[in-house]
Amino acid sequence: MTTLTVQAEDTATAMEKIVDQLGPDALILSTTKRDGKIIMRASNESAMPADKKAEAAPAAEFSQLFAAASRPPVTGRPKLASDGIDFTNPPSYASASQPQPASHNGADTEAASSPSAQQAMMQAITLMADRMEMMEARLSGMMLTSPDGLNDALQDSTPVQLMRAGFSQSSVFGLRAAYASLGYEAGITNFLDMLAEDLTLPRAEDILTKRVVFVVGPSGSGRTTLAAKLAASLKETHRGREVALASLGASMNETDTRLRGLARLLNIGVSPLSHDVTGQDFDKMTDFDMMVVDVTLGAEEAVEKLAELTSHLGVQNAGVVLTIPGGSSAKMIEVTLAQFAELAPATALTKLDECETTAHEFSALHQAHARIGMLSGTKSVVGAIAFASQKILSQYLKENFSLPIE
Repeated sequence: MTTLTVQAEDTATAMEKIVDQLGPDALILSTTKRDGKIIMRASNESAMPADKKAEAAPAAEFSQLFAAASRPPVTGRPKLASDGIDFTNPPSYASASQPQPASHNGADTEAASSPSAQQAMMQAITLMADRMEMMEARLSGMMLTSPDGLNDALQDSTPVQLMRAGFSQSSVFGLRAAYASLGYEAGITNFLDMLAEDLTLPRAEDILTKRVVFVVGPSGSGRTTLAAKLAASLKETHRGREVALASLGASMNETDTRLRGLARLLNIGVSPLSHDVTGQDFDKMTDFDMMVVDVTLGAEEAVEKLAELTSHLGVQNAGVVLTIPGGSSAKMIEVTLAQFAELAPATALTKLDECETTAHEFSALHQAHARIGMLSGTKSVVGAIAFASQKILSQYLKENFSLPIE
């Protein structure tokens, strides 16, 4: 007896390999699936004793049951109907490559030409595998939605339209309670309201009570401009207090130059901080009451340094704001939020007067559990920052909600 183990992309291919090496009477011992591959063990031991071959009629009936549904059984892997099989003349089960022994009676001839039970089983498994592949191909182009998301007309289905507008499936079905059992218009409105509530940072304006505010974010995200705007807001809110701007980086760069220009515009002081500054150094600084720090360090180094500084200063005295510009891709948002997640920053959407933030980006923010505390543009330094609230964010979402043009 020979035992063979084969690995293939699908069941049909695996059985073809077994038939090629062990013949059509091979016995399938086991079939498993591992890492997307079909692993099949087979043996060339006959499935039935030689003296019982005449009892193969029930197996032929089993094979004919599947054949009647779609195609006739054949030795090896059966072809699809589209391959040109003539159903009125099914091929013989006898293998042309294997000569048949001479028979001395009609019963022996009939038994030799009929498929064995194992052949019939192989044909049935192949048929089932092909049918499953066909079903997967058909389902891959379909959109499935729960009954509570469907109205009389499919085009008015709330979850379908939300996903067409760009919201991710995760966000749409995660907030199903917002639109379930409601009409289309009311469902869309409620969904956007609930999404805005989930995204809004409560009491975002508390950032203006911190002694030191660190602003982090990728280069070009509006980080430096937002630092200047926060300094202007602090100066306006706390009249009579000394407000300063600072840059925290490894060396002087163009960002420092821009920050100095903005500081002169606001008539406030600015100073560079080296990357080895400590929490005790802030305790010794007495020439300012409040400071906004533009952090130009790389993400990994910035997280390590700010974790050290905020731990020393305390949550009541230090806050962190992360800038994400409008128009950022969902992937960039996901990566940026992950880089600074350890600092638990308030998120500021910047450059909104240049690029709008779409449904794709809001879904990415929602899936990453971001909390938006500020909305900002870039055209003006003074009076161009708004602290996010559920009402403001909801209004922004509704104004920018649109479906793709057919």
